[in-house]
Amino acid sequence: MISRKDHNIDEVPYIVSWNLTSKCNLSCPHCYIDADQESPYELTPREARFVIDELSYLNNRMMLVLSGGEPMLREDIFEIVEYASESGFITVMGSNGTLLTEERLMALKKAGLKGIGISIDSTLPEYHDSFRGMKGTWEMSINALRSAKRVGIETQIDVTLTDSNWEEIDKFVLTGIELGAKAVNFFFLVCTGRAMRTEISTRNYARALERIAELAMKEKKIMVRARCAPHVYRTLYEKGFPISAGTRGCMAGRSYIRIDPEGNVTPCPYMSLNIGNIKEQSLTTIWEHAKELKILREGRYRGRCGICEYSEICGGCRARALVEKGDILEEDSLCDYEPKGRAELFLNKEFESELLWDDEAKERITKVPLFMKRMVIRIIEERAKQNNIRVITSEFIDSIKKLFVK
Repeated sequence: MISRKDHNIDEVPYIVSWNLTSKCNLSCPHCYIDADQESPYELTPREARFVIDELSYLNNRMMLVLSGGEPMLREDIFEIVEYASESGFITVMGSNGTLLTEERLMALKKAGLKGIGISIDSTLPEYHDSFRGMKGTWEMSINALRSAKRVGIETQIDVTLTDSNWEEIDKFVLTGIELGAKAVNFFFLVCTGRAMRTEISTRNYARALERIAELAMKEKKIMVRARCAPHVYRTLYEKGFPISAGTRGCMAGRSYIRIDPEGNVTPCPYMSLNIGNIKEQSLTTIWEHAKELKILREGRYRGRCGICEYSEICGGCRARALVEKGDILEEDSLCDYEPKGRAELFLNKEFESELLWDDEAKERITKVPLFMKRMVIRIIEERAKQNNIRVITSEFIDSIKKLFVK
């Protein structure tokens, strides 16, 4: 096993999605893992604690997303949340919301849960219930969002966009504002699991991204974000939105991995590409040595993605390339943009900071994912102030990396 001292803070995952179980009380057509029954090889409570220890070894300041199936069907869900939170993770959950009573939400809050994303498929209850296959699910999910807010858990609405609901984008945002949610995340499917039956056309995909980008730029009351749609950064750039250097549309294998219910590790939830099992190898070994992760980090794309001037900030969806072309480096078929060549993009190399940073330290921070960057900067600067450091250097970051890696 690689020792802790060999890690730098810019060489670790910053977000891990963990499918705790394949059990689910619903049967949604867009489920990427085809959740239904519990796997006989699902991680035991003891193995689940081992997973958290392994993750903590890599980076105990990451965001850990507990998902499923439906994570509330794990009997040890409260223990998992508590152990993960005590280990230092920003522990959040993705749920369908139907099992989240106020009592359970209070228990999750007490265990240390920081945020919860609840799936809403339409602003029309009838459509949502039909899509989910159970009457009353829309009302239960909306009530869960309200209850979570009441007990002090940050909320977000998670929407999977399809040809049937993409025109509701503005209504989803208004619903999020009304419910006091912190964000509305719009997810774009990759055809895996039962999601093979649900899709969005290339034309509607482009129109949806255009509207999401517009709302992301102007909306002040709530964050509006596209997920699993790296092309949104091209759209934002074309609209004049400042894109920070180091931004990556697809984080798979670079700062993000997924663990499935049986302990298999994949670069992202939409990839069935098994790069190791945590029961057989240390997570550090998988992260450092899996050849597929090295290929993703090199980013030598093929087809249109390989010649696109936006490959640095976009790079296309690698999961979609794998599913449709059998190659994680192939072009993303859902993008209809015709590249104009490898023109240089003028990216924003500055970041909000209270202290001075030397060039090498700034360069290291550009490798931190955008959604984590502000938090990482804050932690580093707080420690600098405690030590009366006026200029943050790469050496200083190394001296405090124990804050990020145990």
